[in-house]
Amino acid sequence: MRALAGVAALVVAAQALVFALWPDAHALLIDLQVYRAGGEHVLAGAPLYRGGVLLDLPFVYPPFAAVLFAPLALLPLGLLKVLWTGAGIALLGYVVHRSVPRAGWPVVALLAVLATALDPVRTTLYLGQINIVLLALVAGDLLGRPGSRLRGVGVGLAAAVKLTPLLFVVYLVATGRWRAAGTAIGTFVAAAGLGFLFAPADSVAFWFDGTFLAADRISAVDGPSNHSLNGLLARLGAAGLPWLALAAALGVLTIVLAVRAHRAGEEVLALTLCGLASAALAPFAWSHHYVWVVPLAVLLGARAVAGDRRAAAGLVGVLAATVAVVTALPGPVVGPIPATGLISFWPDAYLLLFLALLAATAARAVRPRSREHAVILAGG
Repeated sequence: MRALAGVAALVVAAQALVFALWPDAHALLIDLQVYRAGGEHVLAGAPLYRGGVLLDLPFVYPPFAAVLFAPLALLPLGLLKVLWTGAGIALLGYVVHRSVPRAGWPVVALLAVLATALDPVRTTLYLGQINIVLLALVAGDLLGRPGSRLRGVGVGLAAAVKLTPLLFVVYLVATGRWRAAGTAIGTFVAAAGLGFLFAPADSVAFWFDGTFLAADRISAVDGPSNHSLNGLLARLGAAGLPWLALAAALGVLTIVLAVRAHRAGEEVLALTLCGLASAALAPFAWSHHYVWVVPLAVLLGARAVAGDRRAAAGLVGVLAATVAVVTALPGPVVGPIPATGLISFWPDAYLLLFLALLAATAARAVRPRSREHAVILAGG
């Protein structure tokens, strides 16, 4: 506990130092400003998808998300930034608690602080991104009370804001939880309906004019900012059909392994597999989309503390890939926040991490051993 508190104190000190040296690193929260601008557009009846909603920055989420963000426009920006950041850290604690429900709240709080040292989390917080909210919605849904009548609502809401969590609906169907899958789809459709109600023209543009299919609305698909399988293949000149075929194959493998983990009672592992796949197999994935490494790291850490050497080795690998060590200072090329982590040198680092998790989980599936001694890279 003392060691954990000591490392957490170092993380807080490092975050404070970065903020002191480069105030825009956490004071800008530019994506939160885009969300707020999207909400303002809905309130004013202005179009969401014609040019940028904030300077030249476009709104890329479904109209329902803009409806959801409308209340943000009613708060002073400074207060909103503080509340949004605080909520993000609190939701990290919630995700940690769901991942290791037997851990005491002091440990949960310390682990939530430590999670801010991971690049996907750090970038999410610095940009004011919504990834932690979506992670918490899905984790709270799938790791909550098994018999809950509301199971599926969190998945449906997350998918209504950002389409990639729809993969969890496939997972629910594959595990035979038809009611939860139906609830998720019903929630998704109802949310889209609210989008049509409050922003009908934007909803038509998004769903029927092909806006949701445009993966390059912010950055080029083959650029170094795309950390998905599609980005890798595009940089190799193999975009299109090769990506669809390989993504489909890896998606099927992910669901098969997630179902096996679910049946073994390893729901956190199943959640992590599907979450990482939702980013890795998407048409476009920013580095901060990989916040699903949080439950993975917590799972590995819990196993490592229990004396599991394989989990400890896996945790070292995850941290090596995701810890947010500053690699380039802010500037015209880097932007207003410093570049951090292995991902800043190698755009396919998180994709490789996902593939390594798949490989380790698949290797365990073909290696007979007792459940009591079942250990894989993911600490499942």
